[in-house]
Amino acid sequence: MAPPATVCKITLDGNSQDVFFAGQKLSGTVDLTPSKAKKVKGVQLKITGVGCVRWTETYGTGTTVLFSGREEYLTHTVDLLRSETDEPIELPAQRHLYKFSLLLPHTLPTSFEGDYGYIRYTVRLVLQRPWKFDLTYKIAFTVVNQLNLNALDPPLNVAVVQEQIKHFSCGPCRSDPLTINVLLPMTGYVPGQFILTTVDISNRSNKCIAEVKLKLRRKVLYRSKSPYEQTKVVRCTLAKFQCSGVDSKSSAGYERRFLVPPEPPTRSDTIIRLEYYVEVVAKVLGMASSPRVRIPITIGTIPLMKLNRTQQRASIVEAHFVPSSSSSGGPKKHASIQSLTIPHTFEQSLNRTEVHIEDDDDPPSFGTLVFAPRYPVYRFEDEDDGSEVVSATPGRKSTKKQTDDTAAPGKSSTSQS
Repeated sequence: MAPPATVCKITLDGNSQDVFFAGQKLSGTVDLTPSKAKKVKGVQLKITGVGCVRWTETYGTGTTVLFSGREEYLTHTVDLLRSETDEPIELPAQRHLYKFSLLLPHTLPTSFEGDYGYIRYTVRLVLQRPWKFDLTYKIAFTVVNQLNLNALDPPLNVAVVQEQIKHFSCGPCRSDPLTINVLLPMTGYVPGQFILTTVDISNRSNKCIAEVKLKLRRKVLYRSKSPYEQTKVVRCTLAKFQCSGVDSKSSAGYERRFLVPPEPPTRSDTIIRLEYYVEVVAKVLGMASSPRVRIPITIGTIPLMKLNRTQQRASIVEAHFVPSSSSSGGPKKHASIQSLTIPHTFEQSLNRTEVHIEDDDDPPSFGTLVFAPRYPVYRFEDEDDGSEVVSATPGRKSTKKQTDDTAAPGKSSTSQS
């Protein structure tokens, strides 16, 4: 019979989803049972937070360049057991329990796992062995840095309209204009709110618009530091609608409501920068380029408070809650957000799967767990008169100005540019 393996379990206090806010106390327990007595120099606990980016680019000469970057946000080391001399000590083959705690800095950026990098926080147990490789056991946890949408300047609780006018051809062949107007009632949202997007198209040109696409998109900018500063941009679609087109010399209007999914807040001061925007594309038949309108939005963790009646009804749905098999139980008020009384859960991003948290420079490991960061998703209750508010989620009706449109929200796709 094979000898039993060394068993280690790291448990974090607070909530079952292992989500903590920057500035919050992190505490937990290490439960270690060696398979046999081990000679060690010490047993060490390391709590770290790092940002890493990594990708390669191949140029026309056949040269491949590796771009990378690293930032350290948190480094905390505690000796749970340490020899007082240069001689190793014996760690008995029995159960060992160690408590630990740490006040997380307020400046920690939010956890993120992407195609070419991550911002990741881990708790690692290290058995330091004389004349051998160290042994490690590691888990990851989520940190969320709160972004108060009410504290940003310029204010986000103001409606915004963007217009694009496009003429096809030029000179005497120049067509009458194609005009696209896009309206958002505000530009600051939190996961669980809706983004009401209103589109008006006046097509006085001689071109037909085959379809109109409305998208909620995320832009991730990875910034390297070695061998020199370089950037890589990845855009992905978080939700979309495909609407019917507009004939030549015709006009049409659309209203669609995007549900903001679990996503990290907007951030622009790390080597991984996150931006969000609403995009409207009018697909033109033929060789002509298709015009598009993009309106940047900000995703935060503390929602806008000073909203007028129209903004409030546009962004929330009465007793709205999106259930998730990954959540534990129903919506509840976590003590982790002192400034909010809005019920919320912690949900995994719909655009990412769980990842392995082994690093290339890790010593031999006797255990890691797969990981996916989780972000707060809020449930809002409309205290209005109870009139129907419709949504773009599956199983609900979609608000329309054109009755023959079919909505296709929800599926994610990734594109690079």
